[in-house]
Amino acid sequence: MKAAKYTFIIMFFLIGWSNASAQFVTDVKKATPTVKNERAKIFYQILSRTKDPQIIDIRTPREYAAGHLKGAILVNYYDRNFADNLEKAGLDKFRPVFIYCRSGHRSSNAIAIFQKLGFRHIVNMVYGINEWQHLQLPIEK
Repeated sequence: MKAAKYTFIIMFFLIGWSNASAQFVTDVKKATPTVKNERAKIFYQILSRTKDPQIIDIRTPREYAAGHLKGAILVNYYDRNFADNLEKAGLDKFRPVFIYCRSGHRSSNAIAIFQKLGFRHIVNMVYGINEWQHLQLPIEK
């Protein structure tokens, strides 16, 4: 009888410990920084499902004026104060940030800067606004 009682207590403890460990692993995974490199169609789908998205257009002011994603904030990658300007933009570093440029080259290079500044979840449009426009997705001027 005592053995059964102790077996029950040990099993209860192990199950409880297992669940606590599983919860800890889940919490750590949520905190892990992520970078998603997506084609325009998937980028658009993720963006459409995101409440109040943070969209950063890292092209030049002239490129931005020619057409940009609705709600995009311009932070010129070629500006020598690019990182400082990102900091001043007032973005939430723990919410997803969607970045794009013309062809994907600048935004791919900018990922390291976003990470260094502490952004946790980055979604990069790998072929940039060129592919977005080719798919005739919405543009704002």
